[in-house]
Amino acid sequence: MCQDFKKYKNIFFLGIGGVGMSGLASWCYSKNFNVMGYDKNISVLSSKLESMGIKVIYKLSLQSITDNFLDNSTTLVVFTPAINEENIFLDFFNKNNFVVVKRAELLGQICSDYNVIAITGTHGKTTVSIMLSHILTVAGYDPNAFFGGISNNYQSNVLLGKSDYMIVEADEYDRSFLELNPVMGLITSLDRDHIDTYESKDSMVEAYAMFCLNIFNNSTISIQSSIKREVFISNSIKKEIFDKIESYFETDIKLTQISHTTNMIDNGSLINLCDHNVKNAALATQLALSLGVKKTVIEKAFQSFKGVKRRFEYHHHSEKLILIDDYAHHPKELSVLIESVRKLYSTKKIFLIFEPHLFSRTQALEEDFCKVLSLVDKLVLLDIYPARELPIKGVSSENLLKKINLKYKWCSDYNNLKDILKEQHPSLVLTVGAGEVFKLIPMIKTTLL
Repeated sequence: MCQDFKKYKNIFFLGIGGVGMSGLASWCYSKNFNVMGYDKNISVLSSKLESMGIKVIYKLSLQSITDNFLDNSTTLVVFTPAINEENIFLDFFNKNNFVVVKRAELLGQICSDYNVIAITGTHGKTTVSIMLSHILTVAGYDPNAFFGGISNNYQSNVLLGKSDYMIVEADEYDRSFLELNPVMGLITSLDRDHIDTYESKDSMVEAYAMFCLNIFNNSTISIQSSIKREVFISNSIKKEIFDKIESYFETDIKLTQISHTTNMIDNGSLINLCDHNVKNAALATQLALSLGVKKTVIEKAFQSFKGVKRRFEYHHHSEKLILIDDYAHHPKELSVLIESVRKLYSTKKIFLIFEPHLFSRTQALEEDFCKVLSLVDKLVLLDIYPARELPIKGVSSENLLKKINLKYKWCSDYNNLKDILKEQHPSLVLTVGAGEVFKLIPMIKTTLL
């Protein structure tokens, strides 16, 4: 347990290239900590850290760690759950009495100096967080923020403002969001996910209830807040879940159910958003209104909103090819994505390239995946992206594909995909998943254009 990260001069990040870790590394570097880290692969985020002057190691070699990071009295070690316990760096730091903490703990400590507005939920939290941050920036609030994705307006997953506002995408995986003590929160949605963390719906709902309680029982925040303590709950959450959460509280605590309807926004301001992001905009708008932002300012903010990388992101748009990339990796997210695309391009056939994410999720939600993936016209399944997991016997893209009711379907690797694309020559292609499917985009464009 790290009591005060500020006493350390150096911070070493294990898994520094991840979206959450890279944001923390960037923030710490901006606050004049010496920052260094390891990741197994070069990524856009790790390359950006290197361009800032942060040293990133890509090989498992203890000799690569510079001497000033080898003093356990001056170096704090932060790791992500994606790092294996047998990682040689993690093993070294543990055996040599370094203070080693999870990413969520450091985030919680950083946030204790701010008025935290925490956005959580199974779906939509990245987009709502980035929308709200852009609204507050345009409104002159000068917020700080940590995102689980990249804002296209700011080309970053972190905002460094001068105010006491901190907007955080609060990750429910590993119950990380319970390290936060927000003054305001939003739960966007609740669906079964993160099977390795929550063994049942009840255990998941209990964690969200604790998240809500942290807002009202917040005694650790170090600044005085004029923000009304409130938890907003999207009306897309079924009533029984709403009631279950509310039952955890004393009678004088009220949860506020808010709507996805957009009648408080000029629809012309949302013209560049797909249907589900219009609904996300409604949630961000209601949070902004509760913080005192004027409706006209919110509309102005959406007129300049450029979206989020890998969230319904266009990579080509012409008569010959429409190519959209999206982070959807849960059956519900896939369903919403497909529905939005059908509304926009009703005369076109959807060619979906999907990379399943996690063996555990694929296994637990197999029936739902089969149903939703049967809704497209043509489907390519890539290998399951394992992330932090080891394979599970019998769980594979090949076995999943057999159960999907679709005429045109393939399992493929990079080379086979190129041949399939040449043969089928689709005009509407979606690359979808939380792994590395987006890396196929240059090849797809070269093949089809």
